[in-house]
Amino acid sequence: MESYSALAASYDELTQDVGYEKRAAFVEKLFLRSHIPVHTVLDLACGTGTLTSLISARGYDMIGVDSSPDMLSQAQNRAFE
Repeated sequence: MESYSALAASYDELTQDVGYEKRAAFVEKLFLRSHIPVHTVLDLACGTGTLTSLISARGYDMIGVDSSPDMLSQAQNRAFE
């Protein structure tokens, strides 16, 4: 995924209008409706970790995976901010 590696530094600027907060709220509602305790969440293709961080802030342990090392580096930096 070389194209995503090239975009990693500017990806967040390109996706400012995605509505990640609403997505995080929706995902959490799904967890709560399932009546199955959710503690750890796997975010496949986590990109720069925006959604990963928002779900983490809601109290879930997160595992972020991405095929682009540069995107994953951005996500890791976000996680330790």
